[in-house]
Amino acid sequence: MANAQAVINAVTDGASFAPRVSPGSLASIFGSGLATSTAQAEGLPLPQTLASTSVIINQNKVPLLYVSAAQINFQVPSSLTPGINTLFVTVGSGNSLPFTFNVVSTAPSIFQDTSNHAIAQNAGANFTLNTTKNPAASGSVIVVYLTGQGALDNPVADGTAAPSSPISNATATPKASINGVDAPVQFLGLTPGFVGLAQANIQVPTLPSGDYPLVITVGNFLSASAVISVSGSGTTPPKFLSLIGQVSFANEPTSSIGFLGNTTYVCNANRIYVIDTTSASSPALVGQFGSSDLNGNGGKCYVTTIGTTPILVDLMGPGSATAFVVYNLSSPQQPSLLGSISAQRTFLADLTFVGTTGFSSTSSFSFDGANNITAQEGDFLAYDFSSLLPQLVSVMTPVAGVPSSNNLNVRPNALALPARFPYVYVVSTTATGGSTVGTGALDVINISSISNIQGVVRVTAPSTAILLGLSYDNLLLLLTGNTTGFRNPGNPDFNLTGNLTITTMNINQVFAPVFTSTTVTNIPTTGTFEVQPFGNSIFAIVNRPPSTDTTGPGNLMLVDARTPKTPLLYPFITQFGLSGIASVNGFLLAPTVNGLSIYQFKLQ
Repeated sequence: MANAQAVINAVTDGASFAPRVSPGSLASIFGSGLATSTAQAEGLPLPQTLASTSVIINQNKVPLLYVSAAQINFQVPSSLTPGINTLFVTVGSGNSLPFTFNVVSTAPSIFQDTSNHAIAQNAGANFTLNTTKNPAASGSVIVVYLTGQGALDNPVADGTAAPSSPISNATATPKASINGVDAPVQFLGLTPGFVGLAQANIQVPTLPSGDYPLVITVGNFLSASAVISVSGSGTTPPKFLSLIGQVSFANEPTSSIGFLGNTTYVCNANRIYVIDTTSASSPALVGQFGSSDLNGNGGKCYVTTIGTTPILVDLMGPGSATAFVVYNLSSPQQPSLLGSISAQRTFLADLTFVGTTGFSSTSSFSFDGANNITAQEGDFLAYDFSSLLPQLVSVMTPVAGVPSSNNLNVRPNALALPARFPYVYVVSTTATGGSTVGTGALDVINISSISNIQGVVRVTAPSTAILLGLSYDNLLLLLTGNTTGFRNPGNPDFNLTGNLTITTMNINQVFAPVFTSTTVTNIPTTGTFEVQPFGNSIFAIVNRPPSTDTTGPGNLMLVDARTPKTPLLYPFITQFGLSGIASVNGFLLAPTVNGLSIYQFKLQ
């Protein structure tokens, strides 16, 4: 019989609190009523019960390091099979309800302090702690502490300390990068004398002095990033963003964000969180809504004002049955449902507003029984929101000889220009039919007559296969893309498998953008979540994880395009749940699986 006092809210790794664990790793449970008192293990082997609390997996108690009413730290059984697993907590004679959690073969997770700095030692400086004031020299070795290394060549019994002989090496191949630059991993294995604690001995690449994001990959699974301090020669890169505020809540792996004045909305598949951001340094969660309306199918959300009524629009899925769910935000912290209405089209990719009209593109493809893509489709649509619940007004009509008007290419994103310019930009590709080989393209759509939307011109972006994200700043248009199209046939999936591209265009004449340059990066990604401008030709972009780890963390980067022909890319942070972001009045709002972070932007 379930004990109502013991409630599990999340199971995460024990270092960066990401939503997946691996066999033998250290992990954490968060909830309420998880123990009657606080206790920690005082010796080895680790106990299986602390303060009358146990964790049960596969009918067996597991080793415990720490228990309290709100958190349990434990070791994941090394025999656990990757996939969805179940655990429950016993407190005295009562049990929590079963809780499912995700196990993968490796789940590297770097231990870090409250400022996101890695727990690491400078091996060349008497193993002193790596800090901003005590950086590691370029070319030296750092010892980084983590968990989730996966299988070992010399396995260690659960709950017992790793021996110094024989050393237990990870069997999966490790890689690391610091600031996106390869950092050779000289050793990855268990730290002698500890349970479930691993270390990676990493050589620091040649970098100027500064604080940089470290990411460790083990067997294709990525870690969240943690900061490493480096000393070296050269010009220190600019620090555009500084973390100034955070609020914690259990978010989903993908979310989007909208805002109205000092109220911010974080929208995920299951609910919409309401955060008071009056004080950027101390945001406060004030409520949530939408769970009974979204039914686990919530999508991107958008905030706009129709007449005098502010509304939030959620593009609810699934893609094959897209609907608009509309909320009245007249009382910003207490939204009310206006209704839900079919979009009358499938696979809507985005929504962008000009006045009372919402414009959307669709992006989809058809495939046969062998997962061969047979057709690609992308419409451009106009919806009238003047009555708050939208009505489809028109669909752009294809015109022979006008590529920007056709509906034979996917259209992953659309962006309206200011109302004084009657144009919408839509990203696309020239790939069509059963071939996913093409060139990234930007379609310019004339919306001066809502009932007669017309394609104007298509501008291609050399060295790209598809364009995916876009944003503008004054006369500069920045577009993200990929070096490959959709995997075809789609085995094991249809994901993009190439690298991130950054394209710039001049939009001095908004109806005729002029290609400036494309930068092909070494960053593998399956796409772009979001592009946001800060002004002064600086942009923030969030990339989806690579095709080798599609459930992995997203990464946030800054692009300095003040010199459009040679934009500079600065990796900033890699976190699970990084997806939709918003640039607002000099701040960047960035949700993750663990809540909302607010960064202040400063031009360097």
